[in-house]
Amino acid sequence: MTVRRGGVHGPIHSPTPLRAWRHARSVQLHPAPACPAEAFGEGLAPLCLPKPSAKAWPLLCLPKPSAKAWPLLLPLPLPLLPLLLFTTPARAGSGLQEVKDFGPDPGNLRMFVHGAAGTATARRPLVVVLHGCTQRARRIAALSGWNDLADRAGCLVLYVQQRPINNSLRCFNWFRPDDILPEQGEVGSVTSMVRHAVDHLGADPQRVYLYGVSSGGALAAALMACAPDLFAHVAIFAGAPYRAAHSTLDARLVIRDPRELPPATWAEQVTRLHPDRQAPYPPLLVLHGTRDQVVGFGHGLALVAQWTAVASTDSVPDAVDTAFRGLARVERREYRAGDRAVVTFFRFEGLGHQLPIDPGDRPDQGGRRSWVSRDVDLHSTWLVAQAFGLVD
Repeated sequence: MTVRRGGVHGPIHSPTPLRAWRHARSVQLHPAPACPAEAFGEGLAPLCLPKPSAKAWPLLCLPKPSAKAWPLLLPLPLPLLPLLLFTTPARAGSGLQEVKDFGPDPGNLRMFVHGAAGTATARRPLVVVLHGCTQRARRIAALSGWNDLADRAGCLVLYVQQRPINNSLRCFNWFRPDDILPEQGEVGSVTSMVRHAVDHLGADPQRVYLYGVSSGGALAAALMACAPDLFAHVAIFAGAPYRAAHSTLDARLVIRDPRELPPATWAEQVTRLHPDRQAPYPPLLVLHGTRDQVVGFGHGLALVAQWTAVASTDSVPDAVDTAFRGLARVERREYRAGDRAVVTFFRFEGLGHQLPIDPGDRPDQGGRRSWVSRDVDLHSTWLVAQAFGLVD
């Protein structure tokens, strides 16, 4: 069965549910020592599901289902399965409202908002959140703690949600050329949502911030490249640079083993969109774990190379804090163009594909404990909100 969107064949091909069920029963699951436990969280034994083919591509690591987890473990043929992020089931949350008519929607996405609308005389900051694969808006809201921070900061949160008809794993299609061009595809849908929030929800056009994780982080890089004047600041956790891949197959090849390109080559992917642009791009905050076995750590370094080169500066840090806030495993690097910080990079030593959190009652603490998050004594969402100027 070929998945379609808007009458156009997409890159995802899935078996019928009956065939998937029959195949799931026939596949023998077995332990896989080669699968890194860090990618799933402490205390989780991975299982691997081989693709039934003589030319099978490497085993796909899946978390071991608990008694309350999946009743059937169906095969997931999408080549981008390594982008699985935060896959625990989400309960229906509260505090989110769907906006169904937000204008042009070339990427066929869904829009949810949290927070009270602003007014013409009291506009509110807006944070745009892009989730990771297999997630929905409510799940990333619960894991990250953005709603709690937004309530304290008095801002709106706009959650963009993928539809399974676009991508069976709910990944954003950061690798499809038609989805990452100005006003086209998924980029076009998100920019339409932002304009709707400004025009109808009282969002401040000068204080629109963008936050993306994993596949959402890669799409955030595309939005930063395609619509730089729409955002005041961008944060990407465990994402990838703009045009890190050029097709579904290419994404499968590079997601764990990113290309090593000269900074000027990375920058050209961005600057060719706006060859006459003189204004600066929004500052970028990059966060990445060194033991990320899902989206390779090299993608974080490539983001630094791309956006420092776009700013016409080098990728040698101008300031380094090797123990940020006294944490030996968190390093902060700052890259400047003149007196302006253009990229800030947080390197989390030993962290896998997990959201850094710091549960607690202090204003700078938060996040929900899960096998897809890790307590590192630093709430990464608060760190991002501080960079955005939303909290002190």
